[in-house]
Amino acid sequence: MANDLLLIDRQAIAAELRRAFDEPTTQVMLGVLERVAAQVHAAGVTREDFAELKAIVARIEAVQERTTLGLEELRQTVAELTRGQAELRESVVELRQTVAELAQGQAELRQSVDRLAKQVGGLSDNFGAELEDTAYIVLYDLLRREFGWNVQPLERSWQIWNGAEEEIDIFGTAIDPAKPEETIWIVGEAKHNLTLKQVERFVDTVKRAREHLSGRIFAVCFCYRARPEVVQAVKLAGLRLVYSYGRMI
Repeated sequence: MANDLLLIDRQAIAAELRRAFDEPTTQVMLGVLERVAAQVHAAGVTREDFAELKAIVARIEAVQERTTLGLEELRQTVAELTRGQAELRESVVELRQTVAELAQGQAELRQSVDRLAKQVGGLSDNFGAELEDTAYIVLYDLLRREFGWNVQPLERSWQIWNGAEEEIDIFGTAIDPAKPEETIWIVGEAKHNLTLKQVERFVDTVKRAREHLSGRIFAVCFCYRARPEVVQAVKLAGLRLVYSYGRMI
């Protein structure tokens, strides 16, 4: 009878162990339990003691189940992290492509800006050249008519004053028949829309011209238009102002 009960208990315990462990582990634990049962039997352990032993096994089983669930959750978390890492890689690749496209677009924009700047610079040079050509003609006729001067050809010129090159928009000489021994230096600034800053810079240019040129200096600003305060500044500086249509102030 004791052997039948032991067999029945062994089968029941084995069934419970298999729910939590694999077969090799189950067999090992059964062997351990059988040796424990033999020692318990020899020591006169009661059924209550066996019940307590089964309870301990149940608790071990519960711990194993929680551990299994924790491992499963951990595997799921790792899987999610792996998917997130893959998505992050894809995002980084897309970001790199976007940055490359932006860099290419920026390079193309710089090229377009450079081309536009060259075109605008060319237009500005052409416009400035046309303005100066008009100034040469208008001033030549005006000075001959108003003062009777013999005006030599006027042109743009580079002068070296105080060891530095200086660009003069309108430069040339004239002779007053009443004073043929005196050279008249024509020093002029040609601007489409004359400003106060341009007048101030030209005043400094005229000062250097007086320091380096021997003779009389005729300093003149030539423009299409100028605001009243600019006209007043020209007058206060002792300069002449000539408009493109031939009026002199």
